[in-house]
Amino acid sequence: MKDKQTTRYTRIENRLKKLERFAKDVTKYMNTWGPEVQKRRDERDAIWDEMVRVVSIQKRSENE
Repeated sequence: MKDKQTTRYTRIENRLKKLERFAKDVTKYMNTWGPEVQKRRDERDAIWDEMVRVVSIQKRSENE
């Protein structure tokens, strides 16, 4: 009977460790690719798009 309890507790501890590692992975993922990162990327892309528009207009004006 004692062996079954020990085995059960060991399995529970192993699952808790796996859950903790999973939580760390999710946190790392969200810090790398989460909504805040996507928002900053969208803002950066909007700035680049505007710069490309300005350069395109300048080149068009030079050719005319």
